[in-house]
Amino acid sequence: MRTAISAAVYALGAFTLIAAPEGYTQVPDQTPTTADSADLTSDGEAAGIEEIVVTGSRISRRDYTSDTPITTISEESIASAGAPTLEASLNQLPQVAASAGAQASLFSRAGQASINLRGLGQQRTLVLVNGRRMQPSGNDGSVDLNVIPSSLIESVEVITGGASATYGSDAVAGVVNLKLKKHFNGIELDVGAGETAKGDGENQSVSLTIGSDFAEDRGNAYLSLSYANRDSIAFRDRDYLRGQAYSSNSPGGLIAVSAANLPTQDAVNAVFARYGVAAGAVGRTSVLSLNPDGTLFLNAGAVNFKGPQSSLQSIYNNTVLSATGDYFLAQVPLERHSIFGHADYTLNDKVSVFAEGLFTNYSVTTQANPVVVGSVSSAPLSVPVTNPFISTDLAQILASRPNPNAPFNIAQIITPVGNRMEENQYNVYQLTVGAEGRLDVPELSWNVYGSYGRTELLQTEINFPSTLALQRLANAADGGRSLCAGGYDFNRIDTLSQSCVDYIRRTARNTTALEQKVVEATVQRRLLTLPAGEVRFVLGADYRSNTYDYTPDALIQTGELANYLPIMPSSGEATVREFFGELLIPVLTDAPFAQDVSLDLGYRHSDYDTVGGVDTYRADGYWKVNDIIGFRGGYARAVRAPSVGDLFAASANGLTALGTPGPIGSGDPCDVRGAYRAASSPNADQVRALCLEQGVPAAVIDTFTNTVSRTPYTTAGNTELKPEVADTYSVGLVLKSQLQNEWLSRLTASVDYYNIKLDGAIGMVTNTVAATQCFNAGANPGFSNSNYYCALISRDPSTGLAVNIGNPLLNLGSYSTSGIDFQTDWSLPLGAVGLGDSAGTISLGVVVNYLDTFKIQTLPTSPKLEYAGTLGNTQVDFFATAHPEWKGSVNAGWRIGPVQSFLKWRYIGEMANANNVGTGGVAHGVPSVSYFDLDFSWDVSDTLQLRTGAVNITDKEPPVLNDSLIGQARSDLYTYDLAGRRFYVSLKARF
Repeated sequence: MRTAISAAVYALGAFTLIAAPEGYTQVPDQTPTTADSADLTSDGEAAGIEEIVVTGSRISRRDYTSDTPITTISEESIASAGAPTLEASLNQLPQVAASAGAQASLFSRAGQASINLRGLGQQRTLVLVNGRRMQPSGNDGSVDLNVIPSSLIESVEVITGGASATYGSDAVAGVVNLKLKKHFNGIELDVGAGETAKGDGENQSVSLTIGSDFAEDRGNAYLSLSYANRDSIAFRDRDYLRGQAYSSNSPGGLIAVSAANLPTQDAVNAVFARYGVAAGAVGRTSVLSLNPDGTLFLNAGAVNFKGPQSSLQSIYNNTVLSATGDYFLAQVPLERHSIFGHADYTLNDKVSVFAEGLFTNYSVTTQANPVVVGSVSSAPLSVPVTNPFISTDLAQILASRPNPNAPFNIAQIITPVGNRMEENQYNVYQLTVGAEGRLDVPELSWNVYGSYGRTELLQTEINFPSTLALQRLANAADGGRSLCAGGYDFNRIDTLSQSCVDYIRRTARNTTALEQKVVEATVQRRLLTLPAGEVRFVLGADYRSNTYDYTPDALIQTGELANYLPIMPSSGEATVREFFGELLIPVLTDAPFAQDVSLDLGYRHSDYDTVGGVDTYRADGYWKVNDIIGFRGGYARAVRAPSVGDLFAASANGLTALGTPGPIGSGDPCDVRGAYRAASSPNADQVRALCLEQGVPAAVIDTFTNTVSRTPYTTAGNTELKPEVADTYSVGLVLKSQLQNEWLSRLTASVDYYNIKLDGAIGMVTNTVAATQCFNAGANPGFSNSNYYCALISRDPSTGLAVNIGNPLLNLGSYSTSGIDFQTDWSLPLGAVGLGDSAGTISLGVVVNYLDTFKIQTLPTSPKLEYAGTLGNTQVDFFATAHPEWKGSVNAGWRIGPVQSFLKWRYIGEMANANNVGTGGVAHGVPSVSYFDLDFSWDVSDTLQLRTGAVNITDKEPPVLNDSLIGQARSDLYTYDLAGRRFYVSLKARF
């Protein structure tokens, strides 16, 4: 089967590259477009069009006039991404910051795929389905795009800016409205497959939709079944992804030193002298590791290192490290089953009812390197000096300590247990029922609906050792031989027997349940008639309830599972009652220089049981000067109330890298190898004093090195959080050519400026921010440990290592962003310029975003730092860290009868390293990157369409951001293409 799929993909892929006409297309049915051309449609052309509701407004209108810029992604455009999941096409939009999705590692967002408008966080992008709220899959209220099969979608509409007055909380950065099929007759079969040029990463999808009218065409019902499967791609299967990230942890273990119980330098010298190492080359404060024969080695400089115990170990920058990145996945495997049903029925000429239901079951598995036991991220692993596996050399050093009988701690990667994996299994369902109609007295239309949704997530943590079981082996007089075959020989962890693996290996299961209930009712009618037209209004009210319940496995609650600090169960509920209104006022019509002028006003009051009452409002205007030019713009006050996760999540722990010591902004500032401690640094003495005050022991202060790849952090919900408040502004220009010249008559363009400022942003002070600002003369002029950022850092007084950094969830200072969106669409029938109708139609579309500012103020008293044009700051979104000044796409195409081809150029501008912002660092950034995609389709008949294409046809590799690879990747794993060139093929048949 897979051989057949591969052959088909390659054959059609080759046909695409050879037979497709030159150029690329952006014809109207495929290209992401705005409502601009419809904005300028004449009244006569609009006549007879049924009333529609534009995303961003609730008032039905007769044309597609929108005061807010709308980008529309068609069904054809989604199909041309060649992927079974929706984020592949949406993440290509210039206004979207690519976040976690198909490209992920173990540290992804539980396998979910979200959309992040303007880089302000997925929780600030409201996702709707047919204008109604979608069931969330994250406790921050975010929606998982994996839940919606692409085959159900007719189009996607995206608006920028605050829309809380229209839709309520979360619509801060904008709204994404997934518009599903509402009416279907017949049978439609859609089958697709794809794989990379290297023959891996296969994906398959199939959907079957069956629908029909009934009851003499008064009703319509359809049922859609779909299946999708996506195979994994390993980092080690790409040359450019190997060695992407390293860890200082090792299968050889890291033997911790206690500043209060250091060995003598003479003992260390004596042991290493036997290896031919000069006296003093290895200090008594050094963290040592074990070769398989029991001899010792020093990671830095690979002193006496006798070779790797597993493929995990390697030498990087003359240091023995573990190539943990080689275990990551460039594409995570996914399997999805989905069923969607819709039915509507007209009871009479005044009332119709509908019902629709969605159920999706899918699983996605992430993986990473084998787990480390005894590290700062879990319970310590202590070895008594009576352990029989202690070698002669190690025993000699231990015996020289002031307290020779004290146990020692070891942190070690337990490779035989296998790669750690997290399997995320989702069940998501949502049922919506409603009715709409109109009354003659008073003359109005009404709409009411109710929705219930539930998300169930089962997370299975696989191949995690038990620290308690390992501790029992280490404590046993025989080294654990009586408990499992061979016992726990930490000198040669690669020889750990299957019996011992079974003894220590655990599987943990965590459950999360989210529920959402929504009831909403609206009425709208004409209020009065002005000379310019009807004044229309909408009034409505809704009720919404969201609940959250998280139960971690007992192994995690007790802290037994390695690499996990204890996490407790948590749950909570938040409800809101709202009333809202919207007023559409025609101001002028058919006046000089004012063919159409209108004003759209909106207001909403929301009463939360958690944070009280909040008000949102907006004012948008539209001025159509003539058939050529129009202006639009507006102001909106938007809010995001804290989610149930923000409020009630229990204390949880995670790991994130400070990076390798190097330039300012990278690594633990107390590490003597970094720029903070360099003799050339003007603040070196203050940094040293602050490190001592924080808890770095005096005995190791001048030799201190950070030996952990990723530093633990702790975060938790906060019931004292207040709503975020955003002010958004936009102003734009819309142009439509009225020239009679065939070359220019079909040209439309738009330019829109946006400005979003979010105050009281709910977010975390991350590890990197805490460390860099604590040791920054600007944020901490006196280098005082009582500084807010410094107070978040906790160190082990015996080693000086940072054992935890608080990442409190707070109403921070502010996030703000502004920029300009450009769009141009043009087409030309070649027959109109004398080349004959058979020559077809060419088209061109350009969509570009220029990012002017992206500022983050961590605390209300902190400076506002500019991140526009940078890559790597994780404060707003851990995954979406790219803020290029320029991002866009150019689509060129050619259609000849039933055949059309598209060439797409995607551009991501150069970016500086975000670690330099506010630190004076000089780390390098990344160059601009261009991708080219090709799509080819053939309408074989009215009922059959074939499609094939290639993505990233030049096989572009991701650029290098980080030279400091300890605990972090060399490249950004979410902004750039990791899989390389890939081909796809699909068939759609309708009967």
